[in-house]
Amino acid sequence: MTSLPGYCLVVPHYEHIEAFERFLPALSATGTPMVVVDDGSRDEVSEQCRSLCERARQEGADVTYLTHSHNRGKGAAVFTGAASAAAAGFTHVVQIDADGQHDVADLPTLLDASRREPGAIVSGLPVFGADAPAARVHGRKLTTAMIAIETLGGGIRDGLCGYRVYPVQVLDQLRDQFHIAPRMGFDTDVLVKARWLDVPVRFVATAIRYPEDGSSHFHYISDNRQLVLLHVRLLAGLVPRLPGLLMRRLSGRRGAV
Repeated sequence: MTSLPGYCLVVPHYEHIEAFERFLPALSATGTPMVVVDDGSRDEVSEQCRSLCERARQEGADVTYLTHSHNRGKGAAVFTGAASAAAAGFTHVVQIDADGQHDVADLPTLLDASRREPGAIVSGLPVFGADAPAARVHGRKLTTAMIAIETLGGGIRDGLCGYRVYPVQVLDQLRDQFHIAPRMGFDTDVLVKARWLDVPVRFVATAIRYPEDGSSHFHYISDNRQLVLLHVRLLAGLVPRLPGLLMRRLSGRRGAV
């Protein structure tokens, strides 16, 4: 696979060292530069992550390793990685999880969609296998319904997939104009607010894996509470934007497919 100028992988990592060690060779094999951001893992895990990145660099991969001194959330890690990529001259970043759930074989399809429309966010549209937990599959339907309300039918087909291509300029614009949830709500929050700004969002089908030995950092009570509060804030933020969104809807400019 040939590296595409202007594109850089951003890989948030937190306490997934075994899965990341298995996944890193596949990331390196894409030939795409990457920024790995360890989001405040335990010292020994962070050092292991640093060592893996150094070894990949010695083997020819273009890897930058960054770390947060404490856990700040996946969204914060994405913004840190995007800032590093922008400083290095990249125009777009590809957010991809460190635990191997995302299929790098679909990367060319996401990048092709981005090259056709460089100003759009390109998001994975999950295709689940039999290993997908039923609660996650059905929970996404509720999130999608809420997003349809919050964007007034903005065409967001999935608001939770963490496999995306972002124009760096769009991320900068979102961060300048809004507070973006830094933790579990990041993936949803950033798409809703992108649609408020009329940023197009395109979707590409991609397989999502749930390895048997995989682990999740989702905390059922605290994280669900955060997500509920996020949707309350988004609904409140929708109110002053209703006239503009209604005009856009009436003109047929939905901006997402």
